[in-house]
Amino acid sequence: MEENDRMTNDTADSGGDTQENKKVVKVVSEQTPAKKKNPSKTDLKRKKARLKAKKQKEKEKEKEKNKKRRITVFKRAKVKTSETGEVLKYKSHKAIYSVTIASVYIVLVVIASLVASFFIISIGNDVFALKKDERTAVIDLGMYPTIIDVTNALAENGIIRYPEVFKLYARYKFRNEEAAFIPGTYTVSSKQNYNSLINTFLEQEGERRIVKITIPEGYTVDEIINIFLKENIGTREGFADAIENGEYDYRFIKLLEETEIPKDRRYKLEGYIFPDTYFFYSDWSEKQIINKLLAGFDAKFTDEYYDFVKKSGRSLDDYIKIASIIQREAYYNADFELVSSVIHNRLNNPLIYPKLECDSTILYALKVRKTDITQEDLHLDDPYNTYVYDGLPPGPICNPGWDAIFTALTPAEDTGYYYFVSKADGEILYAKTLKEHNANVAEAREDKP
Repeated sequence: MEENDRMTNDTADSGGDTQENKKVVKVVSEQTPAKKKNPSKTDLKRKKARLKAKKQKEKEKEKEKNKKRRITVFKRAKVKTSETGEVLKYKSHKAIYSVTIASVYIVLVVIASLVASFFIISIGNDVFALKKDERTAVIDLGMYPTIIDVTNALAENGIIRYPEVFKLYARYKFRNEEAAFIPGTYTVSSKQNYNSLINTFLEQEGERRIVKITIPEGYTVDEIINIFLKENIGTREGFADAIENGEYDYRFIKLLEETEIPKDRRYKLEGYIFPDTYFFYSDWSEKQIINKLLAGFDAKFTDEYYDFVKKSGRSLDDYIKIASIIQREAYYNADFELVSSVIHNRLNNPLIYPKLECDSTILYALKVRKTDITQEDLHLDDPYNTYVYDGLPPGPICNPGWDAIFTALTPAEDTGYYYFVSKADGEILYAKTLKEHNANVAEAREDKP
């Protein structure tokens, strides 16, 4: 008890000196710091473990932050890509397209250059006759040959490979003027250059020449022969033999030969030598020439006309006879149909009008051309004189043109004319009765100078 009381008192005493004691203690504490205990090895290990664990947590936290940061950046990038994706895709395609176009263009330029080079070399070889296989051809140029005619002939015979280039070359050589190529037969070679070929056709080869002959409408065989004789082509006997005895493969000749040809017919093929302009070689035979003249008729008289003749009841030769009379009687083509109608009307009424009474038939018989027919002429005893003999003459009296042949087949219809007479100026007066005709004859005579 005493002990407890002492402690209590001490405590009380100390409580009385609290303020003072505090100051003392503080001073003492400041002056003499408390001594620390030295840590043991176990404490050090624990401390290191705690530090290591702390650092590991900090690393894990940093990793987590970085992960969240990457996710955020990725999301933002994804959003941006989705917004600009189409633009990037378009730019990508455009770039690919541009590269492709450029590549194709380069390839095409290279190919075009190669092709152009090939053709330039090939054309050059053709123009200058380099590296060409040798080939010859005989080319026949007709009358008035043109650059196109010459070019076509050379190309068709394989002498040149580029006809369009040849035409350009020729036009340049002649300064776009028409070349004066000479008709004839030429031998040319693929080894000749363009200039040499052109010059070849500007030189006459040999004595063979081409002659232009025009056969007028209404000429007789004798008059036609005279045209050729003036050009020193053939002989009269040679032409006469070709006309009378020559063999020709034409339908109209076969029809003519199927009928009985009158013995007093002057020329077998009179009427079928078709009037036109022809070109002949000066060294052709008379038969070759006559054959070409007959080919002119054959080209005109087509199947439809043969069918018409067959249905008409008249022979082709009769129509050619009528056409020849029309050709010689009418001065103007406008009168062909009416003159044809007069002839047809008389032929269709032989009991009333047995004779054609055409002056042109007398002139053929007389082998002359004149305007005045005498009474003696009218009574000439010749089968061709239609004032003396009935119906048509033994053969055509000339070689009519196509208009006369056509109107012989198709006369003017229902005219009622049986007479006609020509005035001095070529006008024809028509009549239905003899009385009207006599009046027309009187008028025609008064009109003569």
